[in-house]
Amino acid sequence: MWRILGRTAAASRTRVQRGVAAMEFVLITPVLITILLFVVGLGRMAHASQKVEAVASSAARAASLERNTELSRAAARQAADDELGEQGVSCTNLQVSTDLSSYQPGGQVTVTVSCTTDLSDVAMAGFPGSKVYTATAVVPIETWRAE
Repeated sequence: MWRILGRTAAASRTRVQRGVAAMEFVLITPVLITILLFVVGLGRMAHASQKVEAVASSAARAASLERNTELSRAAARQAADDELGEQGVSCTNLQVSTDLSSYQPGGQVTVTVSCTTDLSDVAMAGFPGSKVYTATAVVPIETWRAE
């Protein structure tokens, strides 16, 4: 009689544990998806930051190659627009600020680029809906360049 009761108790425990793996999977899946979105969001933020720095460098270099301040400002803006398109970063609010206060041979050009990117698709992982990235690049103007 004890054997029968022992088997019944073991069979009863097996029946209770049936479906536990499925329940654990259902409970852990949202956590895994959130972790995945968090990693993707961090990657996108790092990528956007690096690309905005590259855009600022390109814009400053383009501005330093021009011969006057008006052309330098236009070249910086155009280079920033072109570079953003090539880098694959979408900005909703691109601002390019060009400091030409020491614009002379041997001087320097400073360009600051601000870009607002959309992160709403990874907001579930705790990221804000958008983030502003700002990068500044300083490029020297050649000392012996021809005017």
